[in-house]
Parts: sequence; structure tokens; C-alpha cells
Amino acid sequence: MPKVCFAPIWYPLEQYATSRLRAKSAVELLRDDLRWEVELDYSDDADIAVIVQLCSDRNLEEICRNRDQMVVYDICDRYFSSDAIFRTDEGVLHARDRCLEVIERADVLIVPTRQLKVELNKLFPAKPCLYLPELVDYGALPSPARPAASRRLVWFGHPTRGNFESARWMIDHLSSVHGYQPVLVTTPATIRHRYPAYADSCTAWSIDAIRLELAAAALCVVAHSPAEPFKSANRFTTAMIQGVPTLTSGSPACDDILEAAGHPLFSVCTTSDVDRALECLADSGRRRDYVADVQREIWLRHAPEVVRRAYVELFEWVLPDRDNY
Repeated sequence: MPKVCFAPIWYPLEQYATSRLRAKSAVELLRDDLRWEVELDYSDDADIAVIVQLCSDRNLEEICRNRDQMVVYDICDRYFSSDAIFRTDEGVLHARDRCLEVIERADVLIVPTRQLKVELNKLFPAKPCLYLPELVDYGALPSPARPAASRRLVWFGHPTRGNFESARWMIDHLSSVHGYQPVLVTTPATIRHRYPAYADSCTAWSIDAIRLELAAAALCVVAHSPAEPFKSANRFTTAMIQGVPTLTSGSPACDDILEAAGHPLFSVCTTSDVDRALECLADSGRRRDYVADVQREIWLRHAPEVVRRAYVELFEWVLPDRDNY
């Protein structure tokens, strides 16, 4: 039986969305598939190594030494063009340099959005690049539309890389003009340091906190900065699957889902767009339709069986003669 290992770089796995979704959850999803042996963390005897996001010094050394191993590089961020520096247990890691080193070694690249696939095809035409969807986060299952009564507005995620900055205009407009109470599920210390005016709205991130706040929310906002146009729609899909009507901004991946579901109105660029979206959501029937239609589209793309099948097809493509292993 051929063996596949998933090697994320960030631990604890549950605290990092990429490690959680594209390593830990992927392994759990595939464990019952009797055609493939899967495990977490790098293994030198694996037939396929899936390197997730970035790669430690030790794992880079291993995959470069182990030339018979097929390497799939899961590129979730545009680190190939980033000057970001990370401090790890092994020392300082320069994101762009490491990303390019792994791309050079990789046999196949995989990405969570079709938009990122297009960019990588242009930059690295010699490397096969495949789109592979990710699961809806936090193990969420489709839930009915949350009522509008609570007036609680939830934003969640890490406050850096433009995630929060790009959403501020929506949060400010919804709270000052429409009376929503913002709840930011994030890292309070970072918000207090960078955006002290929002400190009282913070709740420390945890999986339980996300679930509780989404269960209580009447509305969610998700925005991506102009510098991050190819990020996945995972926060949008998570909120919508849990029944929270969500406004998005600056996200081609979210726009793709909204267009396919017939609800482009909820991709907003201006405060007037926000006002029109809220007018629609004030009608209970249209609110239910928005959530149900988008959930249906999300499930067609990101349901567990869809994602499991995508990984199996990837592995079969990488190891077409797997029966000889």
C-alpha cells in the first residue's frame, strides 16, 4: 500500500488554519481509504510527501536527499513573492527563499484557489499545478440561516496581512450607521497594540469561541487586502455553512461562489453596496434563500467527500503505478 505523509510547518496544528485544514483534517479525512496509508508529519519512507505552506530546514534537507520520493507542495500563500521573515525553532526562515527552494524540488504544486493556480502557471510553467479544494473549517455542517435579531456582527481571523485592516470600513459602517455590535474573534493583544479603539470588541480566538460567536451572530464580514487577492474563501465558507449571512470584499474566491449561487449582491465595495445588501437581508425569505443557495454551492465544492475524492485523484495522478508499491 503506498504511503502519503502531510508535513505542515506550524504547530500546534489546531491553532493554524493551514495546518488544521490542509494537513490534520486532510489526514483524518483519508484515514478510512484502504488504498492509501496516510500520516501526519514528514516520513522519509513515504511514497508521496505533501509539504504544506512552508518547509522546515530539516524537512527540506530530507526531501532534497530523498530524490525517489514524490513531493507535492501545497502553496496556500504567495510566499514566493514575500519578504516575510519567520522565527522558528531552527532559526530564522525567509519565506520567499524557502518557498522557491521547495518549488524547485517539488514534482507537483497544489493550491486552494483557481486564481492562485493561474498565477503559478505563469510564474512556474514547468511545474504541474493543480487546484485542490479545502474542507469547510471547524468541521461545520450546513445550518439554517441565523436570525437578524441579535445585531451581533462577527469578524474572525488573524489581524495581520490586511485581514482586519481591509474589513474595518465595513465594521465601522455597520456599527455606526446600522447599530451592529462588532465581535472580533482574534488575537486581542495584536488588536490592542495596532487598533486600540477596537480592543473592547475582542474575544480571544479558540475553536470553541468561533463556534459560539457564529452561533450568536446575525452577520459576518470577510475581506481580503489588495495585496492578498488569491487567498481561499475558507472564512466565508465557514460562516455561511454555519448559517451566518456574510458580506465579502476584495476576494475573487468568494466572488466566484457568490456568482455561481446567484447572489453577487453580497460582494461589496462601498458603503452603498453594504446598505443594499442589508436591505435584502432584512427580508426573512431572501435571507433564508441567500444562505441556502450559497450553502448548496459551497457543499458542491467543499463537502468532505468532494475534498477526499480530490486528494485521491491527486495521489493516483502522482503515482499512476501505485499497485506496484
